[in-house]
Amino acid sequence: MSAESGTTWESYRRVCDRGDVLSRWMLERSRALLLAAGERDLAERIADLLTTAPVAKPPGHRAGAATDFFVLDLDPAAGERILSVVTAAAAAGTRTAEGRSLAGFSEAWQEYVDWMSGTHPRSPHRAAQPPW
Repeated sequence: MSAESGTTWESYRRVCDRGDVLSRWMLERSRALLLAAGERDLAERIADLLTTAPVAKPPGHRAGAATDFFVLDLDPAAGERILSVVTAAAAAGTRTAEGRSLAGFSEAWQEYVDWMSGTHPRSPHRAAQPPW
């Protein structure tokens, strides 16, 4: 959805808050962790994702590509593998190339796994709950 087609700040925030949407920043750093762990196939999938169109920004959004968000379409097993690598790196005290901690990485990837598996409370993949 482009700004011309009616992206609003409300709709932009709603999309970016979904469990299957991550920032360029998070994806680029996750890709570096995957490469360091020898997970080249997953790192390549992230690289490919970063070449797709990001979530459309609303009119007045002044930031550039560094603030892009992307809708992910990885299967839950890939998400689990990424979560495992990120969690292990955080536990080992790994930092980003900029020297920042990995705080929030495991949580973001766990949310993605939960979203795709249908266990996240807002996931569209969630099984219908019985009425009782």
